[in-house]
Amino acid sequence: MTQKVHVGIVLDRSGSMEDCRTDAIGAVNSYLRQVKDDKDMEASISLITFDTQSIDLIRDKAPAGSCAELAASEYQPRAGTPLLDAVGHGVAVLDKRKGAGERCILAIMTDGLENSSREYTKETIKALLDRKQKEEGWLVLYLGAGHDAWAQASAMGLHAGNVSAFDKRAIEASMAAFGARSKRYAMAADAADEAVLGGFTEEERADMKSKQKR
Repeated sequence: MTQKVHVGIVLDRSGSMEDCRTDAIGAVNSYLRQVKDDKDMEASISLITFDTQSIDLIRDKAPAGSCAELAASEYQPRAGTPLLDAVGHGVAVLDKRKGAGERCILAIMTDGLENSSREYTKETIKALLDRKQKEEGWLVLYLGAGHDAWAQASAMGLHAGNVSAFDKRAIEASMAAFGARSKRYAMAADAADEAVLGGFTEEERADMKSKQKR
């Protein structure tokens, strides 16, 4: 029996992502192809891109088998980083669309610190993510480049095993690690335990921090 999974990707589109724009698009699309071909999961994809000009839901629970790949025109880095607001929007999308027996994964990828949210604070996001992880068994992942990923993610209430730094030059390997971590969670007998007790492997962390593309 296949496992139903709704994957929400919150992707930073602030100006500092320009130096890895092409790689970011390629990495997202590589992940989409990976889940499309996975026979163990019945995955749906929601993709949110964000900057201070707008937070955009560009894929709204699209079935993985027919989800359109991310086009260059849809991802043009600009402006600042309303990270907390984007995460809050991501949670709302997963909440709104959650189906019976479906497991939820929220993946956050950013290269900068929160600097411009207006709707959410660290306290409200931490309370929200605490509830989703502890009471509903969600898997929440955080991939951060160019800043102290653990400090920012821990302030938002994430479990240490699900947080990793990544090098922009290894962004494709980082998405591959996200895919592998997500699969372990999706297929675990007890999703809630796996979300809390599992994590990225040492090999995955090394790949994400590599300065060489693989």
